[in-house]
Amino acid sequence: MKNIRFYEAEKYNSDDYEKVEDMIYKTTDKKTYGESLALKGCSDAQLVSKLLKSEDWAQGTSNLLKKYLILTYDGKRYYRKIENVGTDNDIVWEDQHDPEEQSIIYVTSIIFEPEPELEENEPSDPYVSQYPLDDILDKFFVYCNDMYEKENESDKNHSYVEFASEKIEEIRDLLSIIGKHVYNKLEGEYVYLKIE
Repeated sequence: MKNIRFYEAEKYNSDDYEKVEDMIYKTTDKKTYGESLALKGCSDAQLVSKLLKSEDWAQGTSNLLKKYLILTYDGKRYYRKIENVGTDNDIVWEDQHDPEEQSIIYVTSIIFEPEPELEENEPSDPYVSQYPLDDILDKFFVYCNDMYEKENESDKNHSYVEFASEKIEEIRDLLSIIGKHVYNKLEGEYVYLKIE
């Protein structure tokens, strides 16, 4: 990775993001709620009977939820698989997510030139190679929050990545790679992450 710079993603101008410092934004971790399901069968037989009689069930609209009927009752969300409605397998599932407990995360994004000669992806590849990315994640205790598929596919010279952490200090530390050359180097039997 060379010529590493901050990438001001368009999404950072939306209401979902709040700028907290130069190159650092705060947002809600949408992966903890809304893009995944954490369901358990509802064990209250009386409640299940009441829910099954409700006419307020509605089909989910997102790709993840299309195959479910969804009902919000008494502040909780319940699900039923559409294919099982009216069968012995018609189970009412209770959502285990608590929307009040969404995690706040800090994010930043970079744009850089990959170096195929150092076993990184070709600049025209629509993906970012695993190394040195994995070593950066390990060193700074961050994770990839967005791999910018559209940008990586359309830009034939650069790669894009968004990093996230629940701790702003880890994002601050990560930003130390801006303007640096980051690569893996084999020394003896071991590969080391180099930041120069």
